[in-house]
Amino acid sequence: MKLTQIRNATVLVEAAGHRVLVDPMLARQGALPSLKYLTGQRRRNPTVELPEGTDALLASVTHVLITHCQKGHFDHLDRAGKRWLRERQLPVLCMPGDAAYLRERGLKVQPLNATGSTQALGARITPIPCLHGRGWVGKLMAHGHGYVIEWPGEPALYLAGDTVLTAEVLATVSRLDADSVSVLPAGGAAMDLGSELIMDADQALRTVAAGSGRFVLNHLEALDHCPTPRSSLRADAQQRGLATRVHVPEDGEALAFKLL
Repeated sequence: MKLTQIRNATVLVEAAGHRVLVDPMLARQGALPSLKYLTGQRRRNPTVELPEGTDALLASVTHVLITHCQKGHFDHLDRAGKRWLRERQLPVLCMPGDAAYLRERGLKVQPLNATGSTQALGARITPIPCLHGRGWVGKLMAHGHGYVIEWPGEPALYLAGDTVLTAEVLATVSRLDADSVSVLPAGGAAMDLGSELIMDADQALRTVAAGSGRFVLNHLEALDHCPTPRSSLRADAQQRGLATRVHVPEDGEALAFKLL
């Protein structure tokens, strides 16, 4: 299995002959509005450009997987991503609650089962609910789902999606074995008011400590409301004795994982 971190939550997963693009945010640097309104940290998004080589990666994609896309979540599917999907007419896997929204935008949708697992991409795909923030700010969010994807002969892959740390997230990583790979958000995204919308460094590393597998931490240094720097996240993982199981890839970096 090979994972290429493209930018933010956009990842290319290569396994069993499939090349699955997760949550395509494809806008050029600065093409999207700020997600901060009341502070001096306000910058237009994305705050960085797509990495070199992205066009070649996109040309190889066979399928797309969406964790959530409604209520203005352009950091997981933006206008550029929708336009690219309409042009390519690639199969878009999503939860049933997002299917009508995506079809209305001219996309080729393949809904997964609302409960239980789906056989797709030669794998078993199981949805894991996300909690995209607590309290009043959480009520404004589209919470979405993460996915556990199990291909024969490959490490189990858990794509956590946009979530804070929950009992369900901990239970998921705890039941996966040491071969597994989990992709977690760690950017600590927050609006001007209210609680965090995704895990910060502490929550992400507590999740790592609860599991025995390998972890890729992303959702970093691409949006103006995500304050976690990669350097401090790596240092924190080292200090907690977790660095051998934690990967914090740069944009454009590819990671290969095999069964142990």
